[in-house]
Amino acid sequence: MRALIKSNLAILSQKIALLDLLVGKHGASQASEAFQKTCPIVGATIGQHYRHSMDHVELAALVASSVQGSSAQQQIGDLHYDLRVRGGTLEKDLVESRKRLCDVTDVFRSLNTTLVDGDGGITAATPVTAYFNLAADNEAEIGLPSTVGRELGFCAHHAIHHLAMVRIICLQTVGLSEDELPEGFGRAPSTILFDKKQE
Repeated sequence: MRALIKSNLAILSQKIALLDLLVGKHGASQASEAFQKTCPIVGATIGQHYRHSMDHVELAALVASSVQGSSAQQQIGDLHYDLRVRGGTLEKDLVESRKRLCDVTDVFRSLNTTLVDGDGGITAATPVTAYFNLAADNEAEIGLPSTVGRELGFCAHHAIHHLAMVRIICLQTVGLSEDELPEGFGRAPSTILFDKKQE
């Protein structure tokens, strides 16, 4: 569990670092505009990618943190990934988006503290059910048996792919250079490890 928490915290930290970079480089007003500027290559904004990936990460973190007082083998919750609010404040307001990032970071830190204290009862194998809409011709969600660990891993992996899109937006639309981005931003750990082996 600690490795999964660490992975998600690292991604949240990168997201916060990018927002801070935008504000530091452009000032609050222009950073807010950059956060909402659509990249013609990607067809979306930084805010849209942040909101979407945060919907997943926040849900998994909250479900994982709800296990306190439950048995580690007891089903603790359902994750309805496709029941999301699209287009709202979290896509358009950089300050609110940053606050959400910090709030979810606090949930992960609390979860990590619970693990360290040994009184949480949660393990990576704690069961959950993940629900998805997997067909556009049917609104029915499909529930898949899963675990807290699998879903925290999925959310980290999913977020990395959205950060890859944000990386393109930053370089092609927002005017940041490669050197300005947080280290490893939008790059999968497997790609970073592969590149290191090639050096």
